[in-house]
Amino acid sequence: MLKFSLKSALYQVPGIAFLISRCRLQIEYDLIRKKTHDEVFSRAHTFTKQLLKLLRVKVEASGLENLINKPAIICQNHTSIMDIPAILNTVRGRSLFCTKSELFKIWVFGKGIEILGMIKVYKDDKETWKVLSETAKKIKETALPARLGTGGKDKSLTPYLVVFPEGTRTKDKDYKMGEFKRGLFSIALKHNLPIIPIASYGGLDITPKGAWIFSKGTIYEKILAPLYPADYDGVSIKEKSIKLQNDTWKRINDGLGELMKAHGNQKT
Repeated sequence: MLKFSLKSALYQVPGIAFLISRCRLQIEYDLIRKKTHDEVFSRAHTFTKQLLKLLRVKVEASGLENLINKPAIICQNHTSIMDIPAILNTVRGRSLFCTKSELFKIWVFGKGIEILGMIKVYKDDKETWKVLSETAKKIKETALPARLGTGGKDKSLTPYLVVFPEGTRTKDKDYKMGEFKRGLFSIALKHNLPIIPIASYGGLDITPKGAWIFSKGTIYEKILAPLYPADYDGVSIKEKSIKLQNDTWKRINDGLGELMKAHGNQKT
């Protein structure tokens, strides 16, 4: 059963519902005006800023130089429902998240995330990996303008597939990560997509798993050096995926340790 506080029930949840409804109407208006998908997706970034302000949550990001402007898979440890707005705040591209199929049935919200292109995942792992592979292929084939990220007039957004490879949020108060699911790394190898690891710390203290209670605080995001499938030549596909999986886990875990050492004793 979800836990609520009086503040969340009377102020935060109604505020979130209002922001979702307004964003949904703005998206519909954008579609009527025949805006591009990237222009429509920019609503998600605007919504994120407003949501973080409403909940009094700050996001501090480091390692932005590692955020390559090319199609890639973003992998992050999963700490709370605030991970999604934190990534949207940090990554200024078109971040496509994996979302439980049940969320697409929610009034207003479900249609909005469908229009934005979020990825519907299922309880059946085989079906989920098929959907993720198809999305990775589309991302890989996305043609990016030459002036992307150079300050030109072109405002196209870099496409990213965002996955939380643990498959579920952690309940561990010490932010101990779980094992990563290997299917994602086979997909990265199949489509030759770089993996951008991100370590995140602070979300669990803001919104624990199983609760709609939002505490004021700061989420710390550390973008780590990308991993490239091409660097894993010379071994079998299975060995490549295991090696890539382990290297990604270690890189995120090390980054998480650095964040905890730097910010673990701070009052957020």
